[in-house]
Amino acid sequence: MRRALLLLSSVGLLAGACSSEDGRVLPPPRPDQTTTTATTAPDGAGASSEGQGAVEVFSLFSDAFAGGGWIPQEHTCDGADVSPPLSWASTPPAAELAIVVRDPSADGFVHWVVTGIDPLVQGIGAGGVPEGAVEHENDFGTVGWRGPCPPEGEVHTYELALYALPEPLVVDDATTDDVIAQVEGAASAVAVLTGTYGR
Repeated sequence: MRRALLLLSSVGLLAGACSSEDGRVLPPPRPDQTTTTATTAPDGAGASSEGQGAVEVFSLFSDAFAGGGWIPQEHTCDGADVSPPLSWASTPPAAELAIVVRDPSADGFVHWVVTGIDPLVQGIGAGGVPEGAVEHENDFGTVGWRGPCPPEGEVHTYELALYALPEPLVVDDATTDDVIAQVEGAASAVAVLTGTYGR
């Protein structure tokens, strides 16, 4: 009889330990406890110094020229004057992307502004614009790309910036300066490519 009572007591203790009413059973994780793991760059670029893996960086590239390199004449006022091919990697979460191309050597003269780029798009061909994107007026007074065209005897550095925007822009009737201000003010991330050109 005593052994039976001890056995029943042990079963009762085990049952109590598995019960959610005694506070000893872990509840399911809350949504705010979800853990996200960063994507590891295939080539290991961006690896932390502690060897805990690598994180890809939002980056902008061109098949036409390397970062800081010479922009081919085809993409300038001395050639066909078509926009260069561009591609990007590791786009952060965004509602849309935007491109702004300026000449910091000429007080930020604007050569190209494109908004409304689908964040799933990963590049643009030479002279192209993604479907649904909107080109705005440049500082030449035309809409679309106008390439490098520095004064004779000068070499300028051009800045091509790709912005990730967490919310869609509202640019109806906005001037180009207003559009750029909205883009820069709202961006959650920016990838920059520079190139040079001289005449």
